[in-house]
Amino acid sequence: MMACVIVLMTVLWIWQPWKAAPKKTRNGPATARVSLENVVHTILATGKVMPQVGAEVNVGARISGRLDKLYVNVGDTVGKGQIIAEIEKEDLEATTAEKEAEVALVEARLEALKREGPQEIAQKEAELAERKAKLEFVRCKLGRDDQLLKKALISNEDWEETSSDFKAAQAQYEVAQRKLQLANTNFDEGLKQLAAELRRTRASLKNALVKLSYAAIHAPLSGVVGSVSTREGETVAAGLSAPTFVTIVDLKRLQLDAYVDEVDIGRVKVGQKGFFSVDAFPGKEFHGRVTAIYPQAVIQNDVVTYDCIISIDTPYDGLLRPQMTATVTIMVANKENVLVLPVGAVKHRAGQNVVWRRKGDRIEEVSVTTGWQDDTRVEVLSGLSEGEVVLLSPPTDFK
Repeated sequence: MMACVIVLMTVLWIWQPWKAAPKKTRNGPATARVSLENVVHTILATGKVMPQVGAEVNVGARISGRLDKLYVNVGDTVGKGQIIAEIEKEDLEATTAEKEAEVALVEARLEALKREGPQEIAQKEAELAERKAKLEFVRCKLGRDDQLLKKALISNEDWEETSSDFKAAQAQYEVAQRKLQLANTNFDEGLKQLAAELRRTRASLKNALVKLSYAAIHAPLSGVVGSVSTREGETVAAGLSAPTFVTIVDLKRLQLDAYVDEVDIGRVKVGQKGFFSVDAFPGKEFHGRVTAIYPQAVIQNDVVTYDCIISIDTPYDGLLRPQMTATVTIMVANKENVLVLPVGAVKHRAGQNVVWRRKGDRIEEVSVTTGWQDDTRVEVLSGLSEGEVVLLSPPTDFK
């Protein structure tokens, strides 16, 4: 009983055809059945796995000096803000200490002025009040002596003495006024000068602290150290551009740069799906979408291509590396329910495309209109219907 079941299953499997697959009868040529399929128009390109913009950073020194400590090697994983190297900083620390002392001195002078200035002004105000009181007293005495002199109750000598005292008191009052004014002016000007000096010294200190901070070189992003070009003990010289001695790459932020031939670039649009494989993992497909098409051509060996950026949606952590070469497929269009045939079934005859359709025991030549095709299939726009059977090779009497 089991043997019968096995034989029956085998017969059924052999009898069931594959839609568009070539079929060869026992006594006739190979045939294929016209089938409805969903087809995708694709273009092929080569590409490279590259870091995204900002995912690869060249780290350098912003000050000149001897590299004192290097804490990383190629392949090390670093975190954002981690100290990866230090430049000798003894001179910078000495300069910073000097600037701190200058700031402290100016701050002390400013505090002393704020404390002593008002005291001096108060003293000058008291002296002025005293001189004013004496002036008023002598002024009253002189007025009284004027009346007494008119009545001949005092001598001219007494009046002249009082008048002289008034002039002296008035002069002393004016001197006290000028001293108070000078004290206020000196206080205000002193505050302005010391405030300006304090700003200057603080700016110098800030500059010294910034330079001191440059002695410690931090990782600007998390990633993996890709290269190290300077060793401990070597001197780095800061110029218009910071000298690079460490490169860090964020391997979690990669993209694919697909180089599409100029013949195909017109069919590529942002948003189209794509997939690629790399030699390191030939059985693994990575999927993504076109996110940008660079307008500037890339010319290599006189071949014009355009750089199309493809995001990578497939998880790739630990698999992909920068500069990996990739074989890329971009899906530029798709059609549903398309009549297709094996491309070899269509022949060109007398200026038109023809196939040989089998109807029962008869073979007839049929003119067809074709559309899209790839290496194995061709789209049939007119002339055939789904399910019809055609020959894969012309009849023996075809001329």
